[in-house]
Amino acid sequence: MTGAVDREPSGGVLVVGLGNDLRGDDAAGIEVARRLRQSRALPGIRVREHQGDPAELLELWSGRDAAILVDCMRSGAPPGTIRRFDVDRQHLPVRRRGSTSSHAIALMDAIELGRALQRLPRQALLYAVEGGTFDAGSGLSPPVETVIAELADTVWREAIGLRVCPQFQ
Repeated sequence: MTGAVDREPSGGVLVVGLGNDLRGDDAAGIEVARRLRQSRALPGIRVREHQGDPAELLELWSGRDAAILVDCMRSGAPPGTIRRFDVDRQHLPVRRRGSTSSHAIALMDAIELGRALQRLPRQALLYAVEGGTFDAGSGLSPPVETVIAELADTVWREAIGLRVCPQFQ
């Protein structure tokens, strides 16, 4: 998906790969979503790409039991470092919030807006991989490319766990 929000049945788990596939490592979330969509499918788990305005996520995850967001970050950690944030229960670190964004509203702002409006899913997670290269037209850097398969596997296992979680039945 590139921008416009379309409606799908509610409930279940939504996995959203975020980023910009024209800006190097910023495509990491998009690449994870593409790999998951190509190789895996289960009822109750939807995988989407989102390269539009993060504020559109409020509509995209509306009615979902759980959402897993996958994105790239700039926090000063070594490129390829993977972090997991439980965003429905905790605010994101200020350093992560201050990361660069090519959008009018940053992902962290969209999450905090969702929290303030009580429009976050019951379970909302963010997996973020530290990027190193954000040049226009460049591909994923070797450290990020190396962890994409691991990140996709981790996100998929988490989605399956959320799908079968009794609180969502």
